[in-house]
Amino acid sequence: MIKIGPSWGWVFKGWVCAALCTALNLSAQGFPTKAITIIVPYAPGATDREARKIAELAAKHLGQAVLVENRDGAGGTIGAAHVARAQPDGYTLLYSAPAVVTVAPLVGKPPYVYEDLMPLARASITPHFLAARIDAPFRHAREMVAYAKANPGKLTFGSPGNGTAVHLAGEALADAAGFQFTHVPHRGLAPALTAVMGGFVDVVIGAPGVINAQVEAGKLRPIAQFGATRAAALGSVPTLKEQGVDLALRADFGFFAPRGLPTDVVQRLNEAFQKAIESEEFKNFVSVALVAPAFLNAGDYRAVVDAERAIYARVVPKLALDNR
Repeated sequence: MIKIGPSWGWVFKGWVCAALCTALNLSAQGFPTKAITIIVPYAPGATDREARKIAELAAKHLGQAVLVENRDGAGGTIGAAHVARAQPDGYTLLYSAPAVVTVAPLVGKPPYVYEDLMPLARASITPHFLAARIDAPFRHAREMVAYAKANPGKLTFGSPGNGTAVHLAGEALADAAGFQFTHVPHRGLAPALTAVMGGFVDVVIGAPGVINAQVEAGKLRPIAQFGATRAAALGSVPTLKEQGVDLALRADFGFFAPRGLPTDVVQRLNEAFQKAIESEEFKNFVSVALVAPAFLNAGDYRAVVDAERAIYARVVPKLALDNR
């Protein structure tokens, strides 16, 4: 039996530690060694189109296939739960709006908590767009707020459903401006738009690509966009902040991963996603939907998601969401 003296023991332990650290670094440098799967927690035909384009472009930089799989249902929480339960090794990721972590755990009981999914990279942004029925008794946000305050509870707001991110965006607007909406939930944005265009509801909030088509057709009146600055595609429509309402919210989409993803893997994925998202090919791909590429790395995206959750954490307790 070979005995190692105290001084040589420290040398031996240091050598073992160095060897293990080297092995881990080499492992991280070798990532990925197999296909990566991106889960989209919505039905095919919309968000997954963005995810598939990013996957196609990022695969060129990662040297492995990047697959996209739809796992829709329960407001996005089925797909989000699948990723939250996955190994934090970078091979199973989520592509989603932050609502699956900023809203869902506040209004329901999904099988995960906010901390179970870490923001990995933001891909795109598009401002919430507020529009009114064409004969509404107000022309812009200042007049709308004045009307709502003069007629408590009379201003009706249509959304794609109770407890959705769009519903909460409307409630955040009312909270920031100091008035009360009467919320009218629908089974999707299309029915909400129909209700507003038919004069049954006063205003609607949603994706600009859908709402702006009706504005340009003369069927809706543009009121405001929710972004911190004006989106180029909606340049003639002022923001809420420009109209005296201290609120900036936007719909964004990005990547999330199971918590505990190694730092080196985060960096490797961030590099590949940044190259894909900032490419001219992706910019041209999303521009038709009034979506703008807006890459943020993991740390910066975490700050954005945390800020969004703080807004909803203040708004949700004030609401009755039993019928969501």
